[in-house]
Amino acid sequence: MSTLEYIKMLPAGILSIIAAFFIYFSLSCLIQFKDKWRYKILLQFGCWLISTIIIFIGDWVNMTYTLLFFLAVVWVSCIGSNLKKFTLGMMFSCTTFAFNALYDNCIAFLAHIYDMDSFYGNMYLVGRLFFAVFLYLSLRFRKADRSFELSAPLWRLMLSLSLAPLGIMLSLILLRNSDYSLRLLNQTLIADTALFLVVMLSFAGLLRALTVLEKQQQLELENALIRQNKSYYEAMETQQFEIRRLRHDMTNHLQTLLILPPQQRDDYIQEMLDTPALVQIFSWCADPTVNAVLTAKESLMRQNKIPFSAKAAIAKPLPFEKSDICAIFANALDNAAESCLKLEESLRRVQLEAKAGKGILAINISNSCQCASAPSQSSGDNSAVRHLSLHAKKPTETSQLPRTTKKDAKNHGLGLRSIQSIVKKYGGSMEIRQEEEMFHLFLYLPMDT
Repeated sequence: MSTLEYIKMLPAGILSIIAAFFIYFSLSCLIQFKDKWRYKILLQFGCWLISTIIIFIGDWVNMTYTLLFFLAVVWVSCIGSNLKKFTLGMMFSCTTFAFNALYDNCIAFLAHIYDMDSFYGNMYLVGRLFFAVFLYLSLRFRKADRSFELSAPLWRLMLSLSLAPLGIMLSLILLRNSDYSLRLLNQTLIADTALFLVVMLSFAGLLRALTVLEKQQQLELENALIRQNKSYYEAMETQQFEIRRLRHDMTNHLQTLLILPPQQRDDYIQEMLDTPALVQIFSWCADPTVNAVLTAKESLMRQNKIPFSAKAAIAKPLPFEKSDICAIFANALDNAAESCLKLEESLRRVQLEAKAGKGILAINISNSCQCASAPSQSSGDNSAVRHLSLHAKKPTETSQLPRTTKKDAKNHGLGLRSIQSIVKKYGGSMEIRQEEEMFHLFLYLPMDT
């Protein structure tokens, strides 16, 4: 092939690469990719392959091997459960294959019938680019979080629903030979065109259903977090009410003590001292909610023999909802205490630093934990350092929260989710880092919201 022929092919190559990038960006709207560049290059090649592969009716080789290769690429290069990767990979690739088959068979035959072969050949890659751009714009504005994760039963439901359009497409492409002719134009061609369009619309509807299910699940999670945050705050309010009630009744208690025998008097005094409402409220800072939470959690740490140190440089009450302040500090310290309880007493330690200034509230909580090489870590990560950035407005490809170690995973593990939800609410940022035997949670919230 001469240099001139290579130059003539250059525009076609550029168009195919651009179309592949739009397919790649479309897939990135649905699922997170792994950070390493080799996985991204592999995904780009897979997207180029499914966007340029020619799908002829009766040719089972192209589609079969391309589908298997693309599913394998998604499996190794994306983040999420196996069901999520397989289901999304299947629906996304089959949507593209349905268009390719429609374009390479039905539209190509119509162009041949109306003597437009030359125009079709010149516009062939333009049509594929148009589909890739349309697919990207459709997914780009669905406003979904690509880190969403449905429950296993829901993923299995979506996979089973995708079997019907998948079966139609496989039947059209793999189970018969192309028999288009002028005599069958009004039968086979029209029927195939309609079926390919049905397949494309079916997969589009399934992708839309994923968005609805995701939003519904997110709504349920937010409601659970709100209930949990309110329960934290209501517990603090109850304690404050008990303090006021005991102060009001102090005269009656003193009069009772005067008439009780010595032994009963000591028991009565001890019972009063053990009342949670009489726990001393330390003045950690100028925010009363932070004071109440830190006092309660300091008592919890002391009961569990966990050394606890806290510094809160907060000069005035924080401009956030009290339930949100309570939830951040309480959830973080509860998680820290839970992690420490798995260790020997000599290894336990929790430290908290909070500072409000220059329009920002910064909180850093560190606690001792099991070593990063412990079985609780992912088997594919042997590093002694784990770093996880959870930005509110643009989550990174690694924004997966650590899973709860409790057996009842459905009703537990909401602590970090609650904190992350509040961070997003106020437009802040949250970072998790594990270094050997220390776990660090850092977050900041702008106070001018």
